[in-house]
Amino acid sequence: MPYKGSGPLLTDLIGGQILYTFETMTAATPHVKNGRVVALAQTRVKRSKAYPGVPTMHEQGFPEFETMNWYGISGPAKLPAELARRINQDVNAVLAMPDVQEKFESFGVEDGGGTIERYAEFTRAELAKWAKVAKDAKVSIDG
Repeated sequence: MPYKGSGPLLTDLIGGQILYTFETMTAATPHVKNGRVVALAQTRVKRSKAYPGVPTMHEQGFPEFETMNWYGISGPAKLPAELARRINQDVNAVLAMPDVQEKFESFGVEDGGGTIERYAEFTRAELAKWAKVAKDAKVSIDG
């Protein structure tokens, strides 16, 4: 069943209308910590430092299963290279702040920051991976 965001989805999970879901660690963590939700698996290949006791899908017999939520900052194609590098430096500086790292780690957010080139390579790899998934599943936007 499609949901319009984490709020309604987690409300139904906590209320027992659904038995399980795939949800972001950021949205689920408060509910896991207060005992309303149980974390069954992680969808990354390696375990998150925030959830060392929760096995991965890979560890539970699904070796091809890997997915994660990720966020990036993108700009227009004609963004001046120097401005893009400056934004990248500023973002990396914020991500390196101890209080930001502590907050992110408490929610299982990892691997942030890096170079513009790393982000471009990662984005290309994700697009190729999900295009293959869609093709193999015969997903069509035509209905």
